[in-house]
Amino acid sequence: MDELRNLNNLNRGIHKRWIWENKDNYYRSCDYLQKINYCIQDLNAEINNLNEPSMKEVVYIITLIDWICEAVGAIAQILKLGVMNNYVYEKEDSILQSIQFFKALRSFVVAHPLSTDRHKKYGFDGDMICVDIRRKTSAVTKLFSHSSDWFHLDFDGLKGEAKEKEADFVLYVYSQKTDGMQFFKYIGVDFQDLYHVAELQIEKLYDLDKYLGKLKKKDFEVVT
Repeated sequence: MDELRNLNNLNRGIHKRWIWENKDNYYRSCDYLQKINYCIQDLNAEINNLNEPSMKEVVYIITLIDWICEAVGAIAQILKLGVMNNYVYEKEDSILQSIQFFKALRSFVVAHPLSTDRHKKYGFDGDMICVDIRRKTSAVTKLFSHSSDWFHLDFDGLKGEAKEKEADFVLYVYSQKTDGMQFFKYIGVDFQDLYHVAELQIEKLYDLDKYLGKLKKKDFEVVT
């Protein structure tokens, strides 16, 4: 997996002081950008550890990506009034899909593992609970489990009959509806999808920087 692009090549667009509502917002934007860059560095440092991921690493990576998503979203909220009026991002649909996937996974794994019920598209309607995260399942488990017990989660949602599909880590879950939470079900997830969520956020930040670089202060000055 390729390393994520850092923010070192942002141009002067996002660093213009006048585009922020006030001085405090400018300094806050600098903090957000620094936070994003630190998260990128940490995510890149984790790539070499993903062949043998632990539960802690899965949770850590989800947390880092969550911080990136939150910081990128916050930057747009503190810009000077009117600055974003003409900004249109061509990949907004991809951003939305990635965020929906990520929020569903974050809720199920980190935030509400026992009660996630707001992400029906991704199979999380309150029926299943997440009880463990493992790098893989044993050969014995695969041998004696049914195909219907296996799922794979990606941007398009939760897909069944995924017993033969490889995954970077597996969520061990119980289902009340299927068997009264008697036997494990297994949901495979790939780190590539998680890192792509961060990648899309970084791409959008660079696109916003390019847009801001074209703006002129005089066009936003109030005539008195």
